[in-house]
Amino acid sequence: MSIQAQVPPGLAATHNFIMDVDPLDIDNYLNGDEDDLDPNPGQPQENEFGTLAAGAVTQTEKNRATLQRDDIAKAMWEDYQRVLRERDEL
Repeated sequence: MSIQAQVPPGLAATHNFIMDVDPLDIDNYLNGDEDDLDPNPGQPQENEFGTLAAGAVTQTEKNRATLQRDDIAKAMWEDYQRVLRERDEL
């Protein structure tokens, strides 16, 4: 908790530093390449992984993710048990 309490003052100090230094200075760090700028800030962008969801997760998607998580956990547990048997630790 003591570290968490230091986060807001740290962010405030960072904010104040950025405001003291010219906030429009970002142009000096973009390498002059216009492709570095987001052409539609705040809008969903598609990449090789797809796009971000526009709303809440549906119950069907939550159930699918839960099942996949449980399958992964089960496979990890079985693999762990196999390793213990191989080491004769079980």
